[in-house]
This record gives sequence, C-alpha cells and structure tokens, in this order.
Amino acid sequence: MSTDDRQLEDQGLIEMMSGRIEIEELGDPSIEKEITEAVSALDGVSETKIEKGALHVSYNPLTTTDKKIEQAIRGAGGTIRVAAVDRQTPHP
Repeated sequence: MSTDDRQLEDQGLIEMMSGRIEIEELGDPSIEKEITEAVSALDGVSETKIEKGALHVSYNPLTTTDKKIEQAIRGAGGTIRVAAVDRQTPHP
C-alpha cells in the first residue's frame, strides 16, 4: 500500500476490505511463503497473515480486488477452498 493510501486510510477516507481465504496447501511453509509474498506484492494490500487455517488479507478495494488476490494465490500454487470478503470496521 502506498504512503498516500495509508494516510487516507488513517484519515478514514478509505474503507478497507478484509478477506479470509481457506487454501488447501496451508501447512506447507514454502507454499505459505510464496502465497503471502505474492498477495503482499499486490498494490493496495496492507496486511497478510495466516491464522486458524486461512489467509487473512486487508486491502484497499479501490486499488485491488478479491479476484486479483485469488489470482495471485493460484499463481503461487495455492488451491482456494473458500473465500469470504467483508468491509473492515472503520478506524476511530
């Protein structure tokens, strides 16, 4: 995410989205690394983490889309089982 995007997010001018994506290959450290690096490299992605058997992604929907994130996962060798997207609660 660019510095400008971060400043707009901090000011509450960007409504961030969060995705929870279950991926079959999670548990394999080398594939987990490839997937998180591929998704993190997308413009607009501010955070990625693997937790409770899923990849969690925070991103700016004006810069990237859930489809681009899914393409990056597949490109890194991941097989998506379930994907869900939600708006994040605005920062106070």
